[in-house]
Order: sequence, then C-alpha cells, then structure tokens
Amino acid sequence: MISGKDTWFWSGKIRGLSVSLVLLLVSAASWAQLEPLTSQYLFNPLVINPALAGNREAMSISILHRDQWLGFDGAPRTETLSIHAPMRKEKVGLGLSIMLDRIGVTSTNLVEGSFAYRIPVSKGTLSLGLGGGLVIARNHWSDLVAVHPDDPGLPNEAGTYVYPDFSIGANYQNNSFFVALSLPMFLTHQFNTSSHRFELVNDFSNYNYHLQAGYLIRLAENWKVLPSLLIRYAPSAYPQADINSYVIYRDRIWLGASFRTNQSLIGLIMYQINHQFSLGYSYDMGWGSSGRSLGGTHEIMIRYDFKYTIDVISPRYF
Repeated sequence: MISGKDTWFWSGKIRGLSVSLVLLLVSAASWAQLEPLTSQYLFNPLVINPALAGNREAMSISILHRDQWLGFDGAPRTETLSIHAPMRKEKVGLGLSIMLDRIGVTSTNLVEGSFAYRIPVSKGTLSLGLGGGLVIARNHWSDLVAVHPDDPGLPNEAGTYVYPDFSIGANYQNNSFFVALSLPMFLTHQFNTSSHRFELVNDFSNYNYHLQAGYLIRLAENWKVLPSLLIRYAPSAYPQADINSYVIYRDRIWLGASFRTNQSLIGLIMYQINHQFSLGYSYDMGWGSSGRSLGGTHEIMIRYDFKYTIDVISPRYF
C-alpha cells in the first residue's frame, strides 16, 4: 500500500524509525481491544473486574493517570475515573468507570456501568459482577505527517465510532485473602484498513482472562505483608503474570514491588493520609533493548472513601 519512499511517520520528537514502528504496531493492536491494565489495579480494581463494585463498604472514588514511555510524543496515556458503592443493605454494589486512552493517533475511550451481587459465604463474601457500556474510538489521521502528502495510501480523517462492550467477573474475599476471576471488555473492535472504519467482531482468541489472588500476612501489631498475583491469559498470546508484594506499616504506608513477565519491574508507594483519603504512585521500568529505549512509566492514583464516621484507617486491604 505504501512504498519505502512513501514512508509516513509520527510527528513530534521520535527517537528513530524503530520507535515509530513500535508505536504504530501497538496502536494497531489497540484497535482490536482496549487494554485496561494499570500498575495500581489493586487499589483501582473496578476497571478489570465489575464484581468489585461496592467492595470497600462505602462510596469510593478513584482517579488514576498513567504516562507510559516517557519522552516520546504519541506514547500511551491513560486516565481512569471509578465510582462505586454498596446498595440495598450492602447486597448489591453499583459502579461507574470512565477510561480515556490515547496512543499515537488513536484514542479509545470507555464508559461502563457495573453491577455486583454480593453473597455471604463461609465468613467472607462472594461477589458476581456484570459490566456493560460503550467504547468510543477515533483515529486522528490529521496528526500524521507524510513525506509525500499526496500518497493515496494515507487515510483521510476518520469519524467517531461508538460500540457496546461487556465485562463479567467473580470475586471471593474475607479478612485475610481474596481470589478473583474476570473477563473485562471482551468484545473486539477491529479497524478495517480498506474502509477506514472500526468493525465490531467477537473473537474468542482475543479474550483477556484475568485471575487474581492475594493473602494478608499479619507479622506484628504495626506490620503486615500482602503478596498477590495477577495472571492474564489470551488464547492468541503468551500468558502474562504480575508477582507483587506489599509491606504495610501501621495501615498507613504501603511499599510495594512487582515483577511483570513482559520484562518490567514496578515500584509502588501508597500513603493513607486519613481514614478517607489515600494517594499512590508507581514507576514502571523495563529492561532489555526495547525496555531501555522506550523509557519508564509514571502512574498517580488518588482515592477518596465516603461514609466513614470514626477517625480510623479503613480496614479494607483489597
């Protein structure tokens, strides 16, 4: 479609052709399915599992900002807003998630409502969740700069496309551990390069299954350790795992580290300022030739819990 002499590339400060190709390939993958995973998903879980709606036993609002591949224009940027609360004597949880995702010239945004039904089981709670919403996708072709602007292979400005999407999930937790299984945003939105339009398809090979578990270890009065694991599996790709561990001091300060099998190391700190307000920060660092060239990732999270009436730290660790 485009010859070597007619190569087109991302505008702005791009460090070499290899980075341009990486951004283009990842942008093409994002047409197929929006990837909701962030580094602080333990504190902002509603985006990957609708069964967690209402699990903090209070109305909870989380805001997260993620800047990936620092130093490159067109690199991935994600913002999320999650609001959820228990309802009807805490047997039902309702939630709302908004995700704004941009990479290269492609923006893919999500608005999704979540419903969870919570059942007391064996000194814990089993939650079954369903999410449904809309994906809003757009390619900003006018942001591209072509060596030959008259190239017929260069697409025109695309419109805005709106599609439905759905999520399902289950979660069991008590005061010591949790285990969760979810299938977030499982419909696929694929871009047709011939018609320059997005198409809605249902491809089982693109489903992303999430299995998550964690266990709280009480070492002493003021010290706790929370190891956790997240495994993601899609039939069309290799499985990916996050191995995490958090050290918690006086229920206020969280220090954590994660190893992600896509050659990433993640450092995290969260501070519970008071019984309602918490602030988190994480930094992702890759290794290997691709990881070093792409740079690190910053992520900031703010969470506020309503309804608590006594001055104590929330006992909810997950």
